[in-house]
Amino acid sequence: MTSVRAVLFGLAAAACGAAPPRSEPAPPAGDGAGLLQADADAPPGATTYERPAWQVGDRFTLVRGGVLAAEFEVVAADAGGYFVRGPGGVRLRRDLDLANLGEWHPDRDEPQHVLAPRDVRFHWPLWVGKRWSCEYVDRAAGQPALRTRASYLVEDLDTVTVEAGTFAALRIVRTLQLPDAGDRVLTRTQVIWYAPGPGLEVRQILGDSAVDLVAFARRGD
Repeated sequence: MTSVRAVLFGLAAAACGAAPPRSEPAPPAGDGAGLLQADADAPPGATTYERPAWQVGDRFTLVRGGVLAAEFEVVAADAGGYFVRGPGGVRLRRDLDLANLGEWHPDRDEPQHVLAPRDVRFHWPLWVGKRWSCEYVDRAAGQPALRTRASYLVEDLDTVTVEAGTFAALRIVRTLQLPDAGDRVLTRTQVIWYAPGPGLEVRQILGDSAVDLVAFARRGD
């Protein structure tokens, strides 16, 4: 089965192609630089979109390529963010801004895959034309650590229809680079459609396939 991180997040190890050759210097052991840049002010008259609030009990289902389905549920929330239970019980960790922190063991407070300090998938508030970028180190068991730079651009507000419904969704282009690999690893581009209504990504284009939202339920629905 495709890994949870490939299904849901399209993380750097999957998105940027092969790791740098082993003869290359290893990326630093510490964290990446974090947020590198973010537009500070919306232009006059722009519509802005604030950070959503997820709640324990929120559920959503994603399907990749029309075949691979995965169900997720917010199982815990605290001052540090959210734990989202995915297939096999793995817990996906996002902070309150929905930055991606990685994956934790189903039963223990033990990280299995970490993005240090975080992949800033969203920088609030959002508006059409906003740009931001970040750097993190991607660490997964049995794989070389990868310093990754992600750049984001909110291109437009689209109407997106998926199985879960029709949504006004911000089209966000995500560009990934591995700076320690020089020019031997391709820059990769992904597209995310974030819908402010449900506060979720309703579609992602990862590689040659789409990841679509097919169902969601807020606590109490």
